[in-house]
Amino acid sequence: MKVRSVRIPDEIDKAIDYVSRSEKLEKTTSLRKLTRLGFEVYVAKSYERGKLTLREAADLLHLNLIETIDLLTEMGVKGNIKAKDVLESLKALPS
Repeated sequence: MKVRSVRIPDEIDKAIDYVSRSEKLEKTTSLRKLTRLGFEVYVAKSYERGKLTLREAADLLHLNLIETIDLLTEMGVKGNIKAKDVLESLKALPS
């Protein structure tokens, strides 16, 4: 694990304190948790906009495909695969 030094705005510091108190965690653990959640949202939005494939999202999140689909579903993100893409893929399969 790497160590980074960052300046944290007051509102983010208050959020870290809140999570720390609410979940009885150390502040560093709360910061890591919030950072992970923020990254998950970032990846989910990128996937939703079609900037990432499902596999790329899974790789970035260090999850397998099923776990990634579950996470995206839990976040309300629908797949970005269009019916046209599925039909073209089916045509490519050997008969």
